[in-house]
Amino acid sequence: MKISFFSIIFFFVFIALSDAQNTNEIYFKLIDSETSEPISFATIMIKGTTRGVIADYNGEFRIPIQYYNAKNSIIISSIGYTTQDKALINFKTNELNIISIKPQIEALDVVVINNRKARGVQKNANQLVKVGRRMSAKEIVLKAIQNIPKNLSNEPHAYIGYYRDYQLVDNEFHNLNEGIFETFDKGISTNFLEETIDQTVIYNFKRNTNFAEDPELTKAYNGVTKYIKQSEILPRGGNEYTILNTHNPIRNFATSTFSYVYTLEKEFPILHKFSKDKIVYLDDEPIVIISFKKANTNDSYNAYGVKSSRTSYVDGTLYISLVDFSIHRFNYKVVLPRTKKPLFNVSLEYARQNNMMYLNYITFNNAFVISEEFELREEKVEFDNQKQAFYVLFNNTEDYDFLDVNTILNSNFKFKLGKQRLKTVRAEKLSERLVKVEVKQFDGKPISINKDNIEEVTYTFKNIRDVVGREIYKRKSIEGDQFREFFVQEVHIDKSTPEGLKFMAPNLPINRSPVNEFPDANAYWINSPLMKQKYRDEEN
Repeated sequence: MKISFFSIIFFFVFIALSDAQNTNEIYFKLIDSETSEPISFATIMIKGTTRGVIADYNGEFRIPIQYYNAKNSIIISSIGYTTQDKALINFKTNELNIISIKPQIEALDVVVINNRKARGVQKNANQLVKVGRRMSAKEIVLKAIQNIPKNLSNEPHAYIGYYRDYQLVDNEFHNLNEGIFETFDKGISTNFLEETIDQTVIYNFKRNTNFAEDPELTKAYNGVTKYIKQSEILPRGGNEYTILNTHNPIRNFATSTFSYVYTLEKEFPILHKFSKDKIVYLDDEPIVIISFKKANTNDSYNAYGVKSSRTSYVDGTLYISLVDFSIHRFNYKVVLPRTKKPLFNVSLEYARQNNMMYLNYITFNNAFVISEEFELREEKVEFDNQKQAFYVLFNNTEDYDFLDVNTILNSNFKFKLGKQRLKTVRAEKLSERLVKVEVKQFDGKPISINKDNIEEVTYTFKNIRDVVGREIYKRKSIEGDQFREFFVQEVHIDKSTPEGLKFMAPNLPINRSPVNEFPDANAYWINSPLMKQKYRDEEN
């Protein structure tokens, strides 16, 4: 059979068209044009709509192919970077598209900014910067907190977006749950954390089976086999989404939220010291970065989240507009002493729509440790006066968990009788979990241990392991981070809670709450991490 040249060309064209037709989404990654570092949590809006998506921590996001086919454009904005208008038709549908964005270090134009709080008074961007430089960091923070009720809407509104929770272990996602949620807020004057106010509707929620699943990582904190180092989770209750909302100190500025921040309008300014960092821009709006650390106070506060510790290291930033002192970003991190490992990390952003600030995204993660229930240790220690030897019985009872004979060494067994140290003569493994340790006194006298002096016997065992590598008194453990994240895709500025919806039960696991039918389901999309996509492998 002869195959013509035109047949070969047709074959490859057919394959290319088939791949394009099978592509449901276009994949992107945002990077800094100067450093090539990813731009985290940038806002991407479909041009001409109020709908969009938030890039993840790695600067990655996806756009449904329907917007490509409709020849839409996307508007990319992020604090400190120039806003970009990109036509989707210029990107490729079968590979990861890299978009580099230039930092914006000053106002693009020396133009006036309409200060809505000053009844239409026009102010020059450079004049606002000069005012900001004259104010102290704490004055700016206090002004921003004072203006929260003015800058956040007190009218009923709703935001719909992409939610996910997962565990990150060795930079791999585990147990990734994803969904589309809509949360209804009755206004800033209400207590958002009350069950009757915080009403959330689930339209889609399921486990992403493309990522690793490990039920061991999802079990409850019990302080032994799953715990947070030097901290504790207080028993306030709530599912992962409830916990996430609890860690929004801006929306809950008058309510106690989490340790170290507590109530934003009261304790937060007292418990922290502030300093001004650089000024960045969002388009022509100057935003000052305020850095803060924990102040040297003898506070005894303890609120939901993690237990307070004076030795912990607090590091955070506030991004505050010099136009109306609205808070654009809030980052709060507590690091374990003498490490760079975050104990917990809160990051959130608000964006302006119709002259008011609405949630853009919020993430909260805490470190955790998972340990085995089994701990190798001695089960019984007895002394034989006739043989001048201790018999140590260990607790590894499984057939394959034998003691490692290479660790049964004289130096690993030390005994004392009262204050007198005994010399270890010979350590010998007698069976899978029984060790005989011959001892003697340094002066050569025989050892006599009976019921009258048995309480004076003390011992130290170290470096003893079983054949599967478990060391005495040490549980095998893995360390990871529990993430909860919500990225707003659209804000409904004037929207009350409709009737007929089934709401999320805030104190039950999310997967036990009802899922509602949603006629606009195709308008919002799951922005799953791209780490498992073939495009990431090609990039690396």
